[in-house]
Amino acid sequence: MFARGPGRRKCRGTLVTRRSELTVSRVVRMVFGTATVSLLVVAFAVDREPRLFAAAAAFGAIWWSWDLLLEHVFEPLGDWIVRTVAGGGVGMSDPTARPSLDELVRLLESHLARGSSRQVDLNAAIRLEEIYRMVKRDPEGAQRVIALVLERYPDAPELQQFRGAGDAEDDGAPLGP
Repeated sequence: MFARGPGRRKCRGTLVTRRSELTVSRVVRMVFGTATVSLLVVAFAVDREPRLFAAAAAFGAIWWSWDLLLEHVFEPLGDWIVRTVAGGGVGMSDPTARPSLDELVRLLESHLARGSSRQVDLNAAIRLEEIYRMVKRDPEGAQRVIALVLERYPDAPELQQFRGAGDAEDDGAPLGP
């Protein structure tokens, strides 16, 4: 009946987005936010009553503190407790959290394609050359990567081991990303 897209789900015949779901945190934030704004409006309407400004400031401080504590204390603590109780232990225990080889190659190629900083380009090229040469058994791909970085940074000492290796033969492949 309703299209299901990112952030949407069907709930008992009505369309509910993530922003419209009621949680305890959202209700507390709405109460403190509404109280803060309402007291400010009333304070200005009633001849700038200082006690109402003080109450608005107190609700605003509580609202800010709630957000700060929730984001930096309660949520990380809850995540840690859930991971510990669920058997995940401390730290990254999900084996799928590590990128696959193809994802790593795409990441390194994207660093080279967009022209990151010199050190990022050099590190990406060296790792990509190793992957092409040793894992994928693609010496032409490895030479293309090194030729591209040698063209950008001919004086880089990190590439000393690769100098002269690609000059013997030219496969005619484009050097650009």
